[in-house]
Amino acid sequence: MEELFSPPPLPGAAGGERRETCHYRAAPRPKSKFKTVLDAQALFGGAATAVRVDTVLGPQHLDLDVKITLAGGELHDALRCQVPGGLRAERLVRRAHGSDGQPTRHHEVWFQGAPFDLPATTYPEVLLPFLLRGQPRDKHRRALHAWTNDGFCARVWYENRGRARLDVPAGRFEVEEVWMYPDLNDWIALGSALTRLAKPLLPRYQMWFEAGGAQRLVRFEGSYGPPGAPEVVLELAG
Repeated sequence: MEELFSPPPLPGAAGGERRETCHYRAAPRPKSKFKTVLDAQALFGGAATAVRVDTVLGPQHLDLDVKITLAGGELHDALRCQVPGGLRAERLVRRAHGSDGQPTRHHEVWFQGAPFDLPATTYPEVLLPFLLRGQPRDKHRRALHAWTNDGFCARVWYENRGRARLDVPAGRFEVEEVWMYPDLNDWIALGSALTRLAKPLLPRYQMWFEAGGAQRLVRFEGSYGPPGAPEVVLELAG
């Protein structure tokens, strides 16, 4: 089942512009679950670092702004989505700066003006942990499309794995665990029976969201990007 994301349940009065800032602690994943090429230990300098997530929701748009402090600089992703009728990715600006403040990367992507006809349910892969907030979490698994670049867009699935209690720097939370994993049929036609057998072996991303209220992302474990990207742990800090 594929459907556009709904806007996140930001606190505040409906109808006007609502804003929220969340802070996360980011660290290398203690044990690798993917065949990772880039080392998170080198990315973070072997220590925990800071992630700031600003979300602005208005009647016509959602702005998601993510800044990650690294040992050698900063990563900054700014995404705008159209809101009416569900979240539809519109524009992504991705920047990176070195420790000297000099720019090292700059990409600007217009999703509805891409050289490819992207599915409506396409979202930047590295921002999915924050965009999945507030989406339906019932007995059904759901599909979406994870965009990595204009040459790579893959179907992934997510599903609810049940409730738990979780301690993070921001405190103790009642959470719902969500798994996200790739659709192997994007690479090889396995059929439904073989896909079900392979599912426990698939590399996956694990996310924990507040069970009620604002449904913030409380913890994330997985590659920050597609398999091969640095593996990280994000924990809500405030």
